[in-house]
Amino acid sequence: MGLFAIHSLILAMKSICGNLKTRFLFIIVLNLIHNPMKIVHLLGLFLFCTIGSWPTLIAEAKFPQSLDIEGLKMIRVNQGAFIMGAPDMPPPAEPFEGLRNVKMDKVFYLGEKEVSQAFWDRHMKLNPSRFQSPSLPVEGITWQEAMNFCQKLNLQKEKFKVPEEMVFRLPSEAEWEYAARAGSKTTFFFGENSNLLTQFAWISDNSEGSTKPIGLLLPNKWGFLDIYGNVREWCLDGYGPRPSEKLINPMLAWKNMDKVNRGGSWDSCDACCKTAKRMNYGENYQSSDIGFRLAIGYEFPEMNQK
Repeated sequence: MGLFAIHSLILAMKSICGNLKTRFLFIIVLNLIHNPMKIVHLLGLFLFCTIGSWPTLIAEAKFPQSLDIEGLKMIRVNQGAFIMGAPDMPPPAEPFEGLRNVKMDKVFYLGEKEVSQAFWDRHMKLNPSRFQSPSLPVEGITWQEAMNFCQKLNLQKEKFKVPEEMVFRLPSEAEWEYAARAGSKTTFFFGENSNLLTQFAWISDNSEGSTKPIGLLLPNKWGFLDIYGNVREWCLDGYGPRPSEKLINPMLAWKNMDKVNRGGSWDSCDACCKTAKRMNYGENYQSSDIGFRLAIGYEFPEMNQK
């Protein structure tokens, strides 16, 4: 096979080899069938085929695709942009839930599932959950107790091989919605038909009045389970109006004692589970329908402010 033919084949394959591993395999096959004396040409063609993926390669080397934290899979969420909030909000609600352009410029990790009672019990003395079972999500915890749990894990950070400069914490509200949407722009990550919600969430229609073991229903496109329903999930942010300008990796109203929770719960209707829906309670509020999802990410500067 002539060099010109190989080059033409590379051009054709480049357009269909979106998967980096596929590109690598293609180059290896070429190396096996081609004259070893032309390895320099192959190296050049390899660089041509993969040069646009070097940022991905570097990110994957520094940030594994997932982390295992005592059996909880933490899924890497890459940088990107999305539209946060809901359209056509009435004027009084627009500052709180209206559409905002958001850029997520930092990689973070988010738990595939909500924090279970089994995980909680390994690190905390008291389990306040109303519905008790190791496989159920922990609930009845305050925002501050969720933060305390994260701090306990941070004392053992080296053991868990957390990426450098990252910490265990709650997700910001923007991180939560970015992961929940998983690239979608619809009311729910699966579309507009709320009749499908019970395939993905334990809500008032199917929960029989209690939480359910985590991870039994369908995930969203990025692999997150129970994003809607089961328990509401505390976020870092305080509740307040959002700035109207484009937001970059936001975490808002940190000093506000009313804290945001997201996703709805086992006693929610479908409207409370909409991806953009915000709820808020005081940082010491407790309820059998509030738990949390663990995040690993960079610390926000505001977190060091009293």
